[in-house]
Amino acid sequence: MQGKGHICIVGGSGFVGHAIACAARKQGYHISIACRHPEKARDMQVDSARMVRTDVASGHGLDEAIAGADCVINLVGLLFEKGRYTFEAAHVHGTEHILAACDRAGVKQYLHMSALGADSASTSAYARTKATAEVRVRQSHMEWTIFRPSIIYGAGDAFFNRFKQLTASMPVLPLIEGDTRFQPVWVEDVARAFMASVGNRHTQGKTYELGGPRAYSFRELLEMMLGLLNRKRLLIPVPVPAARLMALFMQWLPTPPLTPDQLILLQHDNVVKDIAFPKEFGNPAALEDILPTYLTGNRTIQLQQRLDRDRKQFWQ
Repeated sequence: MQGKGHICIVGGSGFVGHAIACAARKQGYHISIACRHPEKARDMQVDSARMVRTDVASGHGLDEAIAGADCVINLVGLLFEKGRYTFEAAHVHGTEHILAACDRAGVKQYLHMSALGADSASTSAYARTKATAEVRVRQSHMEWTIFRPSIIYGAGDAFFNRFKQLTASMPVLPLIEGDTRFQPVWVEDVARAFMASVGNRHTQGKTYELGGPRAYSFRELLEMMLGLLNRKRLLIPVPVPAARLMALFMQWLPTPPLTPDQLILLQHDNVVKDIAFPKEFGNPAALEDILPTYLTGNRTIQLQQRLDRDRKQFWQ
């Protein structure tokens, strides 16, 4: 795709969608954002994106959102189930509805956000439905590319910012599965991988794992965050049976910090199998460089200037 094309980002009103939309806008693309609650995505409207109310579980609004698109990006993903928005409804049926809408609209390219650890044999419904969605994509007639990221971090993320908020008032923090390893990847690197694939025939039919330069245990990530915030907190390991009991109660909260399904995921490492980050998408940023820029506000300007130079060299 050369020049100005039209990209539709389904489930694009969130953290990752905003990064991809901003990157697409800077490159001159027209953007449509398909999401359940456009009124909650005012920052997207500032970015000149066309907002369309959609419901992937039913398929409502998808035809309008996708109309005229050259490429569709599916970022839909639930952290927990709520009401009729189950993992099956969002991940599997949602993907089916999006692919069908692409077919009706004559869209040829489709980029799919999956997850590291997607596994059809998993006892986690999240991981299992993510794997089933991948099967639907591979069975389609689209020119598809699948991405499997580890934890995605950056300004506005739901990982470090959540624990920052928790530790603001808690002198003690329960540590569940502290030895589980993760390979956090910066949201801007994820956005770059997606945008580098738009109109790129070399990425078609491929599945990419996305991770940062190195892996960390859950304990190491929390200790790094606490060190940057200059907070001394006691991390108390929680046995799995106790954590399971906590999850059973917490799952009924409006925004549960832990569910039984998430506990299953926490018991497995979330790291890439081979290369941390595909070479064709450039080099991933180090967590140690990025985390201080939004967690504490340190070195923001200097780091952004360096990253802007790196991105400029990548796209030249």
